[in-house]
Amino acid sequence: MRVLIILVFIGAILGAVGALAYHFRLTLLRWKEKIAIFVKEVRVEMQKVVWPSRQEVYGATFVVLVSVFALTVAIWLEDLTLSWVLDLILKLA
Repeated sequence: MRVLIILVFIGAILGAVGALAYHFRLTLLRWKEKIAIFVKEVRVEMQKVVWPSRQEVYGATFVVLVSVFALTVAIWLEDLTLSWVLDLILKLA
């Protein structure tokens, strides 16, 4: 009885491995075709890209740096103000 259970278990495992191998065989055959289609589509899309000029990149970088600096100062001032208010409240309590 025990041997029969082991044989059934081994058969189930071999069947599952065989089914997976068959499934992935078909998947791997389609994989090469999908990669080729993907590469062709990437080439087409890359031809549509409009790259910014050096001047535009410098301008956008400047805007980002100024914005980051302004937000940093604003958050710092807000932190100072809220710390001052909290200290005032805690002294009164």
